[in-house]
Formats: sequence, C-alpha cells, structure tokens
Amino acid sequence: MIAQVETCPVCGGSRETIYGPVTVPINQTITVEQCQACGLAERQPGTAFDFTNLPAHAYMDDWEALDLSGLRFKYERMSEAARDLAPWVVKDGPWGRALLDVGCGPGYFCMHARANGWRAQGVDNWREIAAWGQKHLKVEIEPKKIEDSATPENEFEVVTAFDVITFTEDPVAFLKACRARLKPGGMVMISTTNFDAEGRKAEGVDWPPLGANVRRWFFSPKSLEEACRKAGFGASRVLLAGGPDHDQELILFAQNPFKTAISWTDIAEDEHSDNMLPPLDRKSVDVSTLNEDQRFWRENGYLILRNFIPEEVIDRYCRVREKVKSTGGWDDETPYMEIKEIRDLCLHGALMEKLEKLIGEPMVMNLNLTGWKTTQRDWHQDDYLNPDEVRGRYVACWFALDTITADSGPFQFVPGSHQWPHIKKSKILNFVPEEVRTQRSWPIHSERVLTPFFESKIAEENLEKVDFLAEKGDALIWHARLLHRGTVAKNPNAMRKAIITHYTALGAMSAYGPVERWNTGGLYFADPSKREVDPEREVLG
Repeated sequence: MIAQVETCPVCGGSRETIYGPVTVPINQTITVEQCQACGLAERQPGTAFDFTNLPAHAYMDDWEALDLSGLRFKYERMSEAARDLAPWVVKDGPWGRALLDVGCGPGYFCMHARANGWRAQGVDNWREIAAWGQKHLKVEIEPKKIEDSATPENEFEVVTAFDVITFTEDPVAFLKACRARLKPGGMVMISTTNFDAEGRKAEGVDWPPLGANVRRWFFSPKSLEEACRKAGFGASRVLLAGGPDHDQELILFAQNPFKTAISWTDIAEDEHSDNMLPPLDRKSVDVSTLNEDQRFWRENGYLILRNFIPEEVIDRYCRVREKVKSTGGWDDETPYMEIKEIRDLCLHGALMEKLEKLIGEPMVMNLNLTGWKTTQRDWHQDDYLNPDEVRGRYVACWFALDTITADSGPFQFVPGSHQWPHIKKSKILNFVPEEVRTQRSWPIHSERVLTPFFESKIAEENLEKVDFLAEKGDALIWHARLLHRGTVAKNPNAMRKAIITHYTALGAMSAYGPVERWNTGGLYFADPSKREVDPEREVLG
C-alpha cells in the first residue's frame, strides 16, 4: 500500500513512497518519496551527507571523479546562457566578470574560468580538499557551506553549483544563499541528475544514483524550476544533457531579478476607449449575436482548429522547408515574400475568413517563424511588442506540420489571460537594462522580469497552463494578449515541426507599406524592394 508522507519542501505538495523499502548495493535499506505535484524526490533516510571532515584521499584517489572533460562543456553553456539571460555580465566596466563556484572541490572549474578571464573563487565545506585547491591550484576557496559562508552578498555576476544541490539539507535555503551572492541581474547555473530521465524510469530502484549513500534530493525539470522560484529567482531555463537519451543531467540557468516585485501599475494601463479594441474585446458587445467560435474566443483568447489545413498543402511546404539545413529555418522573418508554399499554407482561405470574423476586419500576414525546434521563449504577450495603436488588432497562428508531442517542447498558453490589463511597451522598457533597450533582443530581457510576475498571477487566479499537443494539419489561433511561451523539450533532439505566422489588421499598421492579395484571397504586407513578378498576386497599394 502507498504510504502518505510529509509535504514537499519545494512546493508544499503531498509526497508518496514510490520505491522501497529496499536494500541497495551498499547494504542500506532505503525508500524513495516523491512529491505528487512538482516531482521532487527524496531518498530516505533523509539526512544530508556531511563531507566536512572526510580525508582528501576519498576524493583524490577516485580517478573517475577527477574526469575534467565536462569542464569545457559547462563553461561553454555558462557563457551562452550569460549572453542570453544577462549579456552585460560578460562586458568590461562595472560588471567585473566575478564568478563564485559553490561546492567547488579543489577548484578545477574556477581555474578553467580564470583562464578565460573571470575572477573566480570557490566555496566548499570539504576542508582538506579546499586546502588542497588553495595550495596547489592557487584558487581562493572558503571551507564552508554556502549557507554559512562569509562571501559578500551582491558581489558576483555568476554563481555555479555543479552536482551540489542533491546533497543539501534544504535545497531552497541553498538556492537562496546562492542568490544572495549575485548582483541584481546576475545568473546562477545549477546541475544535477534528472529524476525524469528515461534511464531512471526503466531501471527503477536499481538506477545507480539511488544506490549512492550521499545523494538525498532528486529533481525533475519542473521541481528544479519550482525550487528556484521559491528561492526568489526570476526567469529560468532548464537544458537536458548526457546519457544515451540525452536526458541524464539537468542544467538550470536562472536570473536574480533586477526588481523582485512588480505590479500591474508598473507595467500596464487602463484602456482609454472601448472603441479602440477589436469588437469581440469590447465591453459593449452583444454576446447573443456571436457564433460559437466568437464566444469561445472572447472568453478564452484562443481557438483550436483540428485537421484544418489540407495535408497536400503542408507536404508542399515541408518539401521546401526541408531544404533549409538549419533547424531554425530561414533567417528572414518574412520568407513568405519568396516562398509561395508559405503563402498557400498561411493564407489558407478558410483561415483568413476565420481571422476576420474574430478581429472584425481583414487580417494581413506580416511575419513567419519557421524553426522546427522549440524557441524556449518564456512567458510573454505579442501585443506589448507592437505599437500602441495596434491595440489587440493582431493575431498569431501555430500550424502543426507533424505530430507534436510533450517531449518536443510544445507551445504553452494560459486561457483567459488575454483579459488582463493592457501591458505597455514603454513601461516594460523601464525594467530592461538601458544598453539593450534599442536592440532587437529587448523582449527576451523583458521576460526575465515579467516571467515571475506572470507566474504569480497564474497562481493567484488559479489559471491553467495548456500544452498545444497536435496532429498534422491542426492549427491554433491566439489573441495578441494571450500569455504564451515555448516550453523546454524533454528530449533536446526532438523536432517540433511547425510554422508560426503573425497577422495584423489591415487598418492598424499602415507603416508596413503596400499590401498584396494571394490567390487564396489572403492578404500580406509586401516589401516593394522584394516584389517579384508573379501573376498570381494582386497588388492592393
């Protein structure tokens, strides 16, 4: 019988025994308890292993543990994430490229970072190993746990902790101690074994990490992100790596927010006029006159059209798309200008009729995203990326070109979030570092501030996060203010074959220039410099 046990230290969910009692190879009887909400597992007996007074030879004589081949991989991933989450940390100037490695052992990663221009120091409570690293590698190492460390707060651009959180007494307290050492905007990088790995599911209690008498906590991507949020971190991202299924290890990056709490007043404003909104968004609309799709759209902010795009239209596009070697697709955001097959698919006549009934005026294609892997963009709305005068007269459509599974990092959205206050670009920019406000990448930086705020609102309003799992030919239309993101793929090699297209109301963005009509009846904004001679296109002006 499954026993009910104490609540999860990360999310407060109930925990149940999933393995044991069973005797593992070290002749210790263990059980494994897992939170049914976030997936955090704990190996019992639930005590943190104390490395403090172990002799140095327990580390130095284990040559497998001294394999340093992963240092370069972790350093490269750290550098990539720093450029993405907080690019200013890798600049000279007020940001001093200071790194703290928690649970650093002798300081090998510190030495590697130092060789690449970082001011690196470490913290490790294994006293003899810390002393060895200081003596032989000349790395500054404080022989304490990070929770008890005297290292200064708000000091470092990056804090790393490789395979450490699994051993801690309290993982949330550990993460809080790491965050306290970061400057606002700085980044933590955490690695640990993945309890959601296919190998663990297949081997069960015989999974090797469970047999070690030192590991206590076992995280899934969800539970690790939950722990970071509880510790006060902002935006986070989890990668999977290692092993035959490329999912043996979790590598998490999370940012210490510039501002830990924002409000609607900080980022939004009330609508000045009901008439500025699309008809279905207006308070004055007579709901009794709406059809079923319009009522659903008004309430939920999205519409799913199953088996909607003809298979032959998808196949023609895919044959062209497969010639592009990059999984990211075309570099250009308007490949529809050159690719007829995109116009055939994304200007499908029945779709354009549907969009016009939802927004109340003809819609015009203006952007395509053609990547076949998840974008991993965090929570955002499309509307605040547009000029204010658009005011929701904008939609996007996600076309499934093949089966979309949970492993591939599906599109995720929050029904009803389109009814939140009107978020303004000018207000969000106040929370974006000044040096990136004029760059095309500013929306990604805004997500680092907005994501924890959005997560809190989802929880407060008890809203649902929905994954768009789809079959070939399915389409999802979403409102310009619907909260959405690209989730992290459970299988990093999994393809998510799709094309995402955005449409603006014909009268909303005259600055886009001339509009042309395709033979399906659909409209698209056309760049005169790229206009080709094509009898199938009608130039409207």
